[in-house]
Amino acid sequence: MNDHAPSDIYAVADIHGRADLLEVLLRHIATVAEERRSKPIVIFLGDLIDRGPQSPAVLDLVASTLELYPGSQLILGNHDFYLRSLLRGELSPADAVNWMDWGGVATLSAYSRRPVPDFKAIAADIRSAFPHHAVLLDNALTYRQIGGFCFVHAGIRPGLPLAEQDEYDLRWIRAGFLDHIDPFDHMVVHGHTITNSLRPEVYDNRIALDTAAYRTGRLSAAVIRQDRLSHFICTALSARGEISVEEWGASIVTRAAS
Repeated sequence: MNDHAPSDIYAVADIHGRADLLEVLLRHIATVAEERRSKPIVIFLGDLIDRGPQSPAVLDLVASTLELYPGSQLILGNHDFYLRSLLRGELSPADAVNWMDWGGVATLSAYSRRPVPDFKAIAADIRSAFPHHAVLLDNALTYRQIGGFCFVHAGIRPGLPLAEQDEYDLRWIRAGFLDHIDPFDHMVVHGHTITNSLRPEVYDNRIALDTAAYRTGRLSAAVIRQDRLSHFICTALSARGEISVEEWGASIVTRAAS
């Protein structure tokens, strides 16, 4: 999907069940939008669920944000894929095992009191109580191109046009993408792989936004204005557990791709 660049885009990565952090971040976005008298686009880069305790609330916040800001979009992450498969009745035994090992128990426990692995009954509970969550996941994209930027969960396979990318790579790729130093056709904005610095990282060909929000309390978003990276906004936790938002200039976190 290709669109001309609007004035303000916010790309938010890997929320992983931290609705508390997302709520504060979205409140900040709303305040800035009011000040600028604009309607931003918010791109969620996937992995809304697992590990953190508030996955259903995260999906509620994402769904309401997509409704509030037309043109906003969810990109399906690998963790979200498992929940979508469950709700479609397509979750394979192997995927179920992997999902539970990688934080799925926290998500299903937040949705239903039924014991894992009663997947069929849990899926029925979710479809009954949260039908809009199934719709949200069904409508998710695998990537979104806006102006000079490509928004994706994990990354892209070098050498392939966007239209020919494999969906598995878009949700899972690391090797071959993270170590690729040549330019892509677009600046790739992604999550999936936690940055070494636990801060957003800017490379010559990509912007990495997974700052391990579920354990660091730092949920990060890239702010793109007039088709250029402007700055980052990140949640910060005080010693008292209070959540605030900090703004970081792009130059502060830049790392050369080498």
